[in-house]
Amino acid sequence: MLMKTIAHDLDHIGVAVRDLDAGRDLFQRLGFHLAPRSHHRGSRAPGAPIEPWGSANHCAMLQRGYVEVIGLTDPDKFSTVRGMLDSYEGAHIVALQGESVDAAHMELRRMGVAVDEPRDLERMAAYGPEGTDSRRVAFRNMYMTRSIFTEARLQYTEHLTRDVMWQPHLLEHPNGALALSDLFLCSQDAEATVRKLAPVFGVQARQAARGEHLLTLSHSSIRILTPEAWAEWAPEAKLPPLPAPVGLGVQVRSLEATRDLLVRNGVAVQDGRANGIWVGPAQACGAALYFFERGLDSNSAHLESAQQFARKEHAPLRA
Repeated sequence: MLMKTIAHDLDHIGVAVRDLDAGRDLFQRLGFHLAPRSHHRGSRAPGAPIEPWGSANHCAMLQRGYVEVIGLTDPDKFSTVRGMLDSYEGAHIVALQGESVDAAHMELRRMGVAVDEPRDLERMAAYGPEGTDSRRVAFRNMYMTRSIFTEARLQYTEHLTRDVMWQPHLLEHPNGALALSDLFLCSQDAEATVRKLAPVFGVQARQAARGEHLLTLSHSSIRILTPEAWAEWAPEAKLPPLPAPVGLGVQVRSLEATRDLLVRNGVAVQDGRANGIWVGPAQACGAALYFFERGLDSNSAHLESAQQFARKEHAPLRA
């Protein structure tokens, strides 16, 4: 029986940092052109009035998707970031893009999935190449109920002012970043996590390697892995409390050019799987960062993973 697709793509991944200035500087060192700081406003609960929050962000806007660096700016004001940082610094927010937030909400409610009512959020963002103007960014979020979906701050996001978010001058990055291609989510029981998450995304999962399951979206992928499988991708990378997002993948124009820039900036770069290169969590605010010249949703990368899995599964036993 075919599932009804709910999640079409990754919308963005949010990395929570303890020091927003330091987080901004680290991501700029990684070669991202970040949007100027923008302070959040929102409702604490569905239907509640919109008020200033104590958090802000810098976003690396890509041609498809984006990476959000988010942190506290006023400890006396409400913010969801505080709870994230109480647990660990690193990737927390996993935002999915669907037909619309209301459509996703209706379908998930029909399935009996625990989701919050959609709520409105907004912030003012610098506008124009010089950043001398500012315009309102408006969007709607629907959160998966956090007490049940402990794997990440899972949400569906709908952008109401895309022209303000995806400004042309923000899409060019020194590291050649083009698109958000992958989320790596680590779980002690990857199979149970797959059974839980695949239906709420409306995506069939398949096994890509031992302890690694792949959920393929339209242009991006979610990989759910055991710690042992993640160690194949990021050897010796420090893990946050699990389950949790542990890494993200970004498609770039040229791996050679990306590597050269990172080395010039003093970033330690390692060769990784699927013809990618990666940077460890210590240099990317707690989340490993993979760079691919082609997104992992490409047939060639899927084929490579499948071939590696087959080779390991059917290799002759050695004495």
